[in-house]
Amino acid sequence: MDWDSAKQHCTERNWQWSLELINQAQKEMQDLETKLKKCEDQQKANRLYNACNY
Repeated sequence: MDWDSAKQHCTERNWQWSLELINQAQKEMQDLETKLKKCEDQQKANRLYNACNY
């Protein structure tokens, strides 16, 4: 999602509640992306560990 365009659109129309919602959604997406990266890294590490044990 293009967060900057959405923020600009809301700023032009003075939609403060929408800006707050966008900021919250952007933070949640960043947190989820961080968690996903950790899970992917852990999965890769587990695969390498298991491959070395067989």
